[in-house]
Amino acid sequence: MKKISLTLAFALILIAIPIATHAFELKTSPSVYVAEDEIIIGNFYAAGNNITIDGMIDGDIFVAGQNIVFNGSTTGDIFAAGQTITINGKVGSSLRAAGDTININNDIAGSVHAFGATITQTKDTVVNGDFFFGGALGEFRGKIDGDLHGGGAIVVLAGEVTGDVKMRLDERIEREGKGIKVEKDDKDFPLYVYDSAVIGGNLYYSAGKAGEISEKAMIAGKVGHSFPDKADRRDLAAWKAWHGLFSIFSSLVIGLVLISLWREPIKNLTDKMTARIAPAIGIGAIIMILTPIIALLLVFTIIGIPLAIILTVIWLIAMYIAKVIVGILIGRIVLNKIWEKKKDSLIWAMIIGVILIWLLTELPLIGWLLSIIAIWWTLGGIWMMCKKA
Repeated sequence: MKKISLTLAFALILIAIPIATHAFELKTSPSVYVAEDEIIIGNFYAAGNNITIDGMIDGDIFVAGQNIVFNGSTTGDIFAAGQTITINGKVGSSLRAAGDTININNDIAGSVHAFGATITQTKDTVVNGDFFFGGALGEFRGKIDGDLHGGGAIVVLAGEVTGDVKMRLDERIEREGKGIKVEKDDKDFPLYVYDSAVIGGNLYYSAGKAGEISEKAMIAGKVGHSFPDKADRRDLAAWKAWHGLFSIFSSLVIGLVLISLWREPIKNLTDKMTARIAPAIGIGAIIMILTPIIALLLVFTIIGIPLAIILTVIWLIAMYIAKVIVGILIGRIVLNKIWEKKKDSLIWAMIIGVILIWLLTELPLIGWLLSIIAIWWTLGGIWMMCKKA
């Protein structure tokens, strides 16, 4: 019940992302910088290669970029997506981060949801809530005033967790008949619990081999380890739910970048798609089928290889952002019907539409078909806009 409640709570947080009605600031540039003496009242949106925030944000932060460094302070949440995300300043509420490397070097007043290859919480930092993670390597050396849940290949626990720890770790195992044995040459462990670790509740993990747990570590509850075959199947379902919620968050970040950089073209594109639905879907279906065939033929010409690569990349990008574009379109229709005051707000349209399109495409039996139609619709719309049809 607790896990279900947490999942629903996270879903509601994503659905109800707070967008200030009158006060917000948007910055798009290869390099975005908020100076130390700068104070921004309202939500802050930024997209760029390098984003550095040294000032104070009195609201939520939504950022997408290659390198994101937060040195200042905020009264709200941080939503960040990038290659490297470094949190050096204090976060007044929760942190939602997705990237290759995520470093938490200061206190978080709320919970943390982090997805990345490497996730690190340094010593002397405090997360005043639950910590949910997914990544190859997770290092937790500070204090987590709540539960620690997630999955990864290797996890290091060297700090304090006041609640329970429950994880799915590296599942590499070697089978012999009906039994299971650990890989003989694998000297690494999926879990390291150091002398300094303090766990106020239970420690349970599923992994292909037992972890290395120091006898000096203070664990108040029980310690449990199971092999993947014996793991609770509900954990897998919960992990799929987290993956779905992460997909929504990623789509919202992508939508923010698209709106920031191409606001008017997106309006024109969705208008074109709405005005000519059937032609757009038909043209999109043809483009989806013919593009890889044309790219393959270009490869055989040798001199056409660069063009084939460019064509394939554009085709893949268009298909990837298709749900976001259709989501914005649907959101604009919904706002026009039920919230006329905000009918011109692409951000609200994006939030509402992305969530609706994700729910529709997750429906059993027909979800896959709706996903394909969304791709066709977007490809056809882009083609018509470029051709000014």
